[in-house]
Amino acid sequence: MAELNRRYVNEYYEEGSALRKVAPLYQPEVERPEVERPQVDPRRQEQVRKNREKYNIIDLKYTILMMCASVILLSACVGYLKVQASIATKRVEIAGLQQELSEVTNENIAKREMLYSSVDLGTIYSRASKDLGMKYADSNHTIIYQSSDPDYVRQYKDIP
Repeated sequence: MAELNRRYVNEYYEEGSALRKVAPLYQPEVERPEVERPQVDPRRQEQVRKNREKYNIIDLKYTILMMCASVILLSACVGYLKVQASIATKRVEIAGLQQELSEVTNENIAKREMLYSSVDLGTIYSRASKDLGMKYADSNHTIIYQSSDPDYVRQYKDIP
């Protein structure tokens, strides 16, 4: 009967939507099987302890080797940082030079446009035709020359 009472102690009825969780009154014990450990020979255990002590000692060779490796690694890191810094400065210099090139190019374009706009072709034509007496070439002024080799012409003397 006590078993029955213990089973029904936490079970109850409540009205509404807030129903409580039912938890058991006790936690059953879990039985774990015992693992059999093999017997260790005391002489073997002593030998293992001596080997551990022997190999756990940091000797002078190991210390020097580790210090050399650390110095090499540190110098490689410092060299890497120097290269990175020089690359960064070169990038800044390149950006400055590109800016300067852009400014000079814009200035050259502006000066070329100013020169082109200052040249008046009508004025040049009127001066050449009126003041200097120049005129366009007629078909009478054109001389056609027949060459023996049509691809290449060498001129050492006047063309007849």
